[in-house]
Amino acid sequence: MATSAADYGPRARVGIAVPHSNPTVEPELRALLPAPIGVYATRLAHRAPQVEERLRHYIRHLPDAIATFGEMKLAAFGFGCTGSSYLAGRDLEDQLTAAAGAAAGIPVITAAQSIRSALQSLGCTSIALVSPYPVDLAEAGYRYWDAAGIRVLGRLRVDPALTDTHRIYELTSEDALLALRRVDTSGADCVVASGTGMPTLRALRLLREASPLPVLSSNLCLAWALARLAAPELAPAEPGGLLR
Repeated sequence: MATSAADYGPRARVGIAVPHSNPTVEPELRALLPAPIGVYATRLAHRAPQVEERLRHYIRHLPDAIATFGEMKLAAFGFGCTGSSYLAGRDLEDQLTAAAGAAAGIPVITAAQSIRSALQSLGCTSIALVSPYPVDLAEAGYRYWDAAGIRVLGRLRVDPALTDTHRIYELTSEDALLALRRVDTSGADCVVASGTGMPTLRALRLLREASPLPVLSSNLCLAWALARLAAPELAPAEPGGLLR
């Protein structure tokens, strides 16, 4: 029988892990990644009522998430939960992804690592950061970026009254757009919308031509990093190229 290209993901297949209630990662990555790259998701679940315990569990069990894909041949695996990286910290995050990638035999990258890669590619060392998190998780994010050598010069929480990460999934691109327009960008090299649960694509597309600074998001950077790992010839030189 003749060998032919796969109907779906003929160039490459990538796996992504998504927090169980997150409605945003799959549609945004599918919209961003070139059509020849197939996108397949697994759901991260843990029974703990405390969000911090769930987030810490997710990133410490990357091999379990990858194992849910069985015999499917993945070219790369993306972890779509920025908050887990913030709580783990940069060093542990790098150790966990390296170990999971070595065990699975494929590149493994998180949304936060993807933002780091994007900032490096753009030569950015300072950011204005928009985040949809409760206070404690937002503060963990500031510590994460400080440890990564990135100065957070502008800080804005999308909903100051938010206390539960599940409410993030009720936000819209309009919420992201308003926050991205309001955050203080003085002295920053780049604007970053953190978090994979808040929709951002419409906001990023509207700001792409209007903003004097690059504007990134967790999902945009994760899609770009996965494209570079899985099918580099299809990846644009910078993340914003995926918005075209």
